[in-house]
Amino acid sequence: MKKKPVKALKKRLDTLFSRFIRLRHADHRQWCTCVTCGKQAHYKEMQNGHFVGRGKLSTRFDEKNCNVQCVGCNFFKAGEQYKHGKYIDTLYGPGTAEELMVKGNKTCKMSAYDYESLIEQYKIKVKDLGGTI
Repeated sequence: MKKKPVKALKKRLDTLFSRFIRLRHADHRQWCTCVTCGKQAHYKEMQNGHFVGRGKLSTRFDEKNCNVQCVGCNFFKAGEQYKHGKYIDTLYGPGTAEELMVKGNKTCKMSAYDYESLIEQYKIKVKDLGGTI
């Protein structure tokens, strides 16, 4: 069996992880609320907003770093980082947003095995939340 390149595995994990984050915030109708502005929509219309930008691999797949956001907040308003940080501190405790900022500056390398392992974990988590793979 031919191994998938790391780039393809990263893209697959991004897709599954994003679906998990959005489903994690969804209600029984699969609707969720933007953590920064309160807009409500179906999870498929929302985005996975990263508090520390997804360019930082050390926090890219950190569940505390990611929450559901509408496209307006996540894309057009650059993630509303201040509001997002306040939400994170309310949810996980004071100082969590700062800890994520520090973690985001740490170097992280992931192997194909690391990506494959996380892909399998998030396939299960998405299914458990009623999502499709």
